Amino acid sequence: MRKIIILICFILACVLFISCSKKGTKIENQNEKAENSVPLRIVSLSPAATEILFAISAQDKIVARTDLCDYPKEAEKIPSVGGFDGKLFSLENIISFKPDFVYLTAVMHTHLIEPLKSYGIRVYVSNAQSLDDILKEIEDIAEITGYKENGKICVENIRSEFLQAEREVKDLNLDKPLSVYWEVWSSPYMSVGSGSFLNELIQKAGLHNIFGEMPQAYPAVSEESIIALNPDIIIFPSDSNLSEVDFSNRNSWKNISAVKNNRIYCIDADLMTRPGPRIGKASLSLSELAKNAVEKR
Repeated sequence: MRKIIILICFILACVLFISCSKKGTKIENQNEKAENSVPLRIVSLSPAATEILFAISAQDKIVARTDLCDYPKEAEKIPSVGGFDGKLFSLENIISFKPDFVYLTAVMHTHLIEPLKSYGIRVYVSNAQSLDDILKEIEDIAEITGYKENGKICVENIRSEFLQAEREVKDLNLDKPLSVYWEVWSSPYMSVGSGSFLNELIQKAGLHNIFGEMPQAYPAVSEESIIALNPDIIIFPSDSNLSEVDFSNRNSWKNISAVKNNRIYCIDADLMTRPGPRIGKASLSLSELAKNAVEKR
């Protein structure tokens, strides 16, 4: 339940933040990469940044994390400052860990930028809105922490996974891509638009996002539009408290292709939605999903 409440807050914050900023806009003036000193004590307020630090072998520099920084499993041994929402922990708590660098997210933590800098603490503000943004942030973090080569290797591995996912879908020889409805939330209905990197993941898996032309990252959509667009596949996140049966039990959805053909899939929410080093594996997971859906045709 805690993760679901945080997810609601995160989605609403994303909608507000992205509606007030241009797609792909970085807060580069806050990201002090030019400093010569390599951070020794890092507080990571971003689950994705924590995963990146582990992926590039910089995890020994992490002195604190948030409760949601739970992957890989070893991350849970690191002390926590509290929840992911910036209101769930105090500035004093962060400072108590004596960090020289803090990783923040533009969606949740911008109010901490100036207070942290007033203590002489450098910050990096994550604002990845595309797959290229994610790869760039991995390279940034690797450079900042002194693990530049490890960052390059990590990015190369992700690019290889993207290519593998694309090849696997091409091997299916589909006349046209299967259409997908990705249900982010059900009350109200929310899906994925072109403003989210998830839309790119769908495309890399050779699938067509039925709301992919909507400019928002996570647009509110109507039940009537979902039914009218008749998706071949329905995807929903593992932290939604829903099951495949819940979709089948929606009376007005019984004639949707995905429901009739039992192509309703629960996906690992953390794997898919964290803009970090597992994003290549997320694309491979979606390509496997596509292959499974084709077999059910």
